[in-house]
Amino acid sequence: MFISTIEIEQKIQTDEWAERSKYWLENIQNHTPKKKRREKQKTPIILTGHGISLKVDKNTLLITDGHTHYPSNKTAFRFFKGDLTLPARIILVDGSGHITFDTLDWLTEQKVTLIRLKWDGYPISFISASGGLIDPKKQAWQISAQSSELDRVKFAAPLMRAKAKATLVNLKELLTPSQSRENAIIAAEIAIRDLGVSPPATIGELQAIEGRVAAGYFFAWRALPIKWKAQTRYPVHVEWQKFFSRSSLNTRARVRNGGATHPVNAMLNYAYSLLEAHVRIGVIADGYDPARGMLHSSVNPDSHSLVFDLMEPLRPVVDRVVIKLVSEEVFSGADFILRKNGVCRLSPELARRVVHGVNLELRVNN
Repeated sequence: MFISTIEIEQKIQTDEWAERSKYWLENIQNHTPKKKRREKQKTPIILTGHGISLKVDKNTLLITDGHTHYPSNKTAFRFFKGDLTLPARIILVDGSGHITFDTLDWLTEQKVTLIRLKWDGYPISFISASGGLIDPKKQAWQISAQSSELDRVKFAAPLMRAKAKATLVNLKELLTPSQSRENAIIAAEIAIRDLGVSPPATIGELQAIEGRVAAGYFFAWRALPIKWKAQTRYPVHVEWQKFFSRSSLNTRARVRNGGATHPVNAMLNYAYSLLEAHVRIGVIADGYDPARGMLHSSVNPDSHSLVFDLMEPLRPVVDRVVIKLVSEEVFSGADFILRKNGVCRLSPELARRVVHGVNLELRVNN
């Protein structure tokens, strides 16, 4: 029987996709810490793929994961009320399926947060039993503090110092030795010292300090080795062989989540979107107005500036997930999906691995 070149190529690509999907699933299992017998479940359940199902069955919560590749076996979870294995969060990453109304009641009663993310990690919605109304007293404090440059700096300077400290950890412990890394270490140490001894008088000066640290930090990322396999079957762009910058390779502009044209930036954007969802839930649960920040001062209901403020010291924390993946893993072109406009997406199982890693880092550094 004659098999065309196109059919052979399609089979190769399908096999590679299934192989990499299976690899990332096993990778997640290997990086999941074991729970002690009487310890409450801290790791969230992450669901993705087609055919996800959440329903109440005989007064228990029955969850069925989706299909991400063929062939694959769907995983089912059953939870009883008050069960120690019940996670605090269930995260839906893209995918399709159904959820019943009584499931929402069940999750609310058991104080389980349900988060829905787009394929690029940007939060679409969430349901949280901890509440979501803004506390008038806390909002009043935010409004008052926003009107004072001194109060804004007083709020933001410790966040920037904490971010510089976390950045320094990454530089010293995770990034590849290079002259740019040494320069970035010096810049971070100076910022930590200055912000501790004599914080700047204005937000603009504070942002300038943060900008110098960030510029040196990401320049040091250029020494990271990016390893690829199966390049004959799945060629990768020459620009993907190493990391250059946080800007788009097409426009050299910093594009918001979803506009990454390099795999490292795609993973970073995904990780930051997860962090954004994590912080937004905390801000709203605590009764603060997410749109009233101090460092990022835009008062816009669609631009949650307080969320971005509180994300800053945690950005280097979630960076560690991407740095470790790039340093330790050998990637395949099948791990990424290149769209017609050059934008790079993560495969579902690699996205799941990033979600898993981010949640572990945030749990350790919460």
